[in-house]
Amino acid sequence: MRPEQDEISIAALVEGLDFDELLKALAAKRGYEPAFRDPPGRRDWSGVAPGAFGFAELDARVERLAGLLTLARPQPAARVAILAPLGPEALISILACLRAGLSPMPLPPHADEAALLGMIERSGAVMALGVGRIGTLRPLLLLRDVAARAFGMRFIGGFGTDVPDGVAALDQLLGHGAAQPAVAATARAAISVVDDGDFSGPFAVQEKDVLAKALEISRVLKPLASSRIITTLVGADLAALATGPGIALLTGVELLPLGLFMLEDLHACLEGGRMVHLVVPAAMEPALARSRLGGHKALSSLVFVRRGNEPPAALAIERPDIAIVDVIAQAPGTVRVLRRKTA
Repeated sequence: MRPEQDEISIAALVEGLDFDELLKALAAKRGYEPAFRDPPGRRDWSGVAPGAFGFAELDARVERLAGLLTLARPQPAARVAILAPLGPEALISILACLRAGLSPMPLPPHADEAALLGMIERSGAVMALGVGRIGTLRPLLLLRDVAARAFGMRFIGGFGTDVPDGVAALDQLLGHGAAQPAVAATARAAISVVDDGDFSGPFAVQEKDVLAKALEISRVLKPLASSRIITTLVGADLAALATGPGIALLTGVELLPLGLFMLEDLHACLEGGRMVHLVVPAAMEPALARSRLGGHKALSSLVFVRRGNEPPAALAIERPDIAIVDVIAQAPGTVRVLRRKTA
């Protein structure tokens, strides 16, 4: 099959699918099976204890946050800024926005106040969600200060315990038993992504585009339901969404984002007893090739994500026993997937 024919068949397979449909099906059939897990060292850089939950709990958390977001009566497809690494807060926020008919806009966690203000003002975001701490960074303080200068911002919510004054504490509002309005079926909005290098955008990415790339990668990885995806990516552009949440929801495997990268966490997660599909930036490949982690017996596949202007790694992993995929992000909303030939 020619590449263009393969792309057409993949697009046809995901036509009409969305994250909500996949999550609700997993919650109904495999509700108590693991959907998400934090790395064991999460408390060190976030102040939040590591947790885990199944597909039914993920669906319930998404529903509660979606209901809360609708209380502000935003216009359909209004943008919601999200300042959090690719972890439970970002995942739930993205899915809740889409369920509520809003456009989630994940922002680069390393952006400073001036860059954040520019992205929020260009996007016209009316709400913002974030976490209290990422290492030495204080995202909610930044969001609060930016929101005071951004026209049209009407709600700021924060996850975790480090929630400053002027920001709604979401963990309390969304606790078990907290009543939120039911979310009516609504038209799906696009995901808004920005470039984590020059902070340009936002650019619209459709859910079907994320799922199409996730399916393309999954056909190479062939993940089993008992395996897990470990991703070290922090942002949430098309490449990060497809290689992490996209594959997880499409195949029903457990997702484990490291958030803030810590080598000890990666060691511990590889020793967890599951086969692992590891997603890392391409710049980490030489270090991985030189370390024993590159030859770890738990690795079932490796996915290297490279920005379009980055050169290929000088030292490549040699693992003919596993699948290796290069994901080249030519732009925040454009991705090429290449299966690497191994000896």
